[in-house]
Amino acid sequence: MRARSAAATSLPSAAVKHLPLALAFVLSLSLSLRAQAPEWIDKVDAIVAARVAKPDAVGFSVGIAQRGKVLLEKGYGLAEAEHDVPATATTRFRIGSITKQFTAAAIVRAVEQQKLDLDDDLSKFVPDFPLQGKKVSIRQLLNHSSGIPSYTDVGATWEKVQPLELSHQELLALVAGKPFDFEPGAQWSYNNTGYYLLGMVLEKVFGKSYAQVVQDELCAPLQLAHTRYDVSQELIKGRAQGYGFADGKRANDALLGMSQPGAAGALLSTGGDLVRWSMALAGGKVVTAANYTRMTTPLVLGNGRDTGYGFGLMVGEFSGQRVVQHGGGIHGFNSMLLHVVPADLHIAVISNSERASADKLAQDLTRAVLGVAKFVAKDDAIPADLLAALPGTFTLPDVGMDLAITAKDGKLFAKGQAEGQGAFRLLFQGEREFRAAFDHEIKVVFTADGKQLTLHQGGGVFAGTRQ
Repeated sequence: MRARSAAATSLPSAAVKHLPLALAFVLSLSLSLRAQAPEWIDKVDAIVAARVAKPDAVGFSVGIAQRGKVLLEKGYGLAEAEHDVPATATTRFRIGSITKQFTAAAIVRAVEQQKLDLDDDLSKFVPDFPLQGKKVSIRQLLNHSSGIPSYTDVGATWEKVQPLELSHQELLALVAGKPFDFEPGAQWSYNNTGYYLLGMVLEKVFGKSYAQVVQDELCAPLQLAHTRYDVSQELIKGRAQGYGFADGKRANDALLGMSQPGAAGALLSTGGDLVRWSMALAGGKVVTAANYTRMTTPLVLGNGRDTGYGFGLMVGEFSGQRVVQHGGGIHGFNSMLLHVVPADLHIAVISNSERASADKLAQDLTRAVLGVAKFVAKDDAIPADLLAALPGTFTLPDVGMDLAITAKDGKLFAKGQAEGQGAFRLLFQGEREFRAAFDHEIKVVFTADGKQLTLHQGGGVFAGTRQ
């Protein structure tokens, strides 16, 4: 519970003396807790309340912890809009790909228990998946360098079966036998199939379902009472409904058989549970300190590219401070869990609206807690040589899109492939760095020869190459 939820009514000390002893103790404790509440609590409440009031929002689950203490865990807005059910601190939201760090930690725990080795080949545990003569290690599945196609990238083939509950064999059939995206270990590409397969590895080595592995190895020992695997058919107490938009109006999210996300994205949780998890993971209570360092050490490819991705965790920066984080997006929900390392600050935000960004809200809350101003980019004049050299189309394979850079009237613009997305202006920061005019946290940096760029967004770093 939040400390500031204690009674705020003040009484003279003389009056307290004449209260029954038990009541006087409770009142004194309440006043003490109120006095100890962080100064940013009211500001956080106001920020989230303002966000909930916008038409694209439904509800949020928020957790904030620092230096070993949960300082806020609360639900805002609605868990279910049709019956005006309020979101509470215990309302369970789908967390999508934040699931991946639970999966990665369970794999590392299995390594510590000598049940497997990071360099073991996938075929040792999932022999029926066709590797086409290639060797794919557990490590490569963890850091997205396996080259196995992601089933979420096969377009209409997957879209047709999304509402169904699929067996392992049926799910993997979506990609089995398809050409690898690249040779294992040669490149990096975010991959849901890889983490689905890691769930199957866990089932093999622990001899139980992935859901039970998460419960027994992680949730029960850490007392994460509101974290569990989502099951479509099961009546799950306190589960939120997710929302999308159709014809500009709020609508229930599209159906998704929850067997399909598996170890890549099928967990339910709360903001409070997520920050408890984040503290435990960073604090050596899940895996050893050495293995947590391994989980948060980004893969560097043979060409020197730092992918920014370890094992189920991304490493970046926020306001000049190192951040370990991961977001999630799944039908009806999106989420963000971040750890600002120097401040030992953990913030979790889960949204049950596909349009209300948990990542943006998490950034706003982080600034409020740290007391830092929102970054405001410069808008310097762009040198003529850059205006001539930088326009072109860059392919970003990690996010599956092209980014078109154009010049007009002395300004640079960028346009992605997202439906309905127009071109946005790039603000020049000096050297070859630009910021998006609509969101100054989004950074685009070009190489000196203009043949490549890196897009920094949402904690991720994505490389693009000129076509």
